[in-house]
Amino acid sequence: MPSLFISYRREDSAGFAGRLTDALEQRLGAGSVFRDVDDIPPGADFEAVIERGLQQVHAVLVIIGPHWLTASAGGQRRLDRDDDYVRREVEHALASGKPVVPVLVGGAAMPSAEVLPISIRGLANRHALSLNDASWATDLQRLQDVLAQWLAAPPAPRRRWWGAILGAFAACLALAAWLAWYDTAPGPEALQGEWQADVAYPWNLSVQERFELVIRDGVLEGTASFLGVPREIEQLEWRGGRLRFATRAETVSGNDSPRELEQRYELWPEDEALRVRLTIHRSHSVDAPLEFVARRP
Repeated sequence: MPSLFISYRREDSAGFAGRLTDALEQRLGAGSVFRDVDDIPPGADFEAVIERGLQQVHAVLVIIGPHWLTASAGGQRRLDRDDDYVRREVEHALASGKPVVPVLVGGAAMPSAEVLPISIRGLANRHALSLNDASWATDLQRLQDVLAQWLAAPPAPRRRWWGAILGAFAACLALAAWLAWYDTAPGPEALQGEWQADVAYPWNLSVQERFELVIRDGVLEGTASFLGVPREIEQLEWRGGRLRFATRAETVSGNDSPRELEQRYELWPEDEALRVRLTIHRSHSVDAPLEFVARRP
């Protein structure tokens, strides 16, 4: 059964979609990716197969190339047609409630909500990742790290009996140490809920940022806004009473290509507030850490 659904426009990004499918299936296993070329047989009901495919998978990747938004037929933009298969895929994906990740290829930029049909404007709120030829391996690993939070981990290899005993003993020691520490240290559940902070950035800009954190099925997840835009958190780590995670954004200067920024956060509860340390990583530099306090609204 496939774990991922890939939506793409053939004349826009078929090469990237095929390359990405092959790379993901090498890592996740054969048949783990649903793609129309491979998985919709001739004569099949397209709508029914798409709906069934979306019901089976854990997450959806929307491949956006340079002509994904502007592709037209008969003088009309395809996305504006109710029968456009890409639009229908994205509509079904957003309605399914499953994670939807825009993947930018060929130097494409993320479309804003204003230029999208109303039925798929929710796509603009999803955090996008980029795949580039020059940094393919790094970008692919970053995508896989994001997908790991929704995909089941592969089964662990079988170990000899003595290895299992040592592992159980180590687990008992770790559990004992954790229990001793847990009595006095707050857990990640203390961070659940909504937080707000007035952040003064060093480039003469003040923005009210919001953090929304929730524990689902024992896993902490949520969003953190940067420059007022909510962004999915990734690379979560809870250690020593502190939460660490990252978000990503893009910046554009003049006619230059978009450049990615990575925001790395460190949060810890303090009295009734939440202390936050933010470090912004650029392509060739790292800004000085910025510290502020978030409080519940």
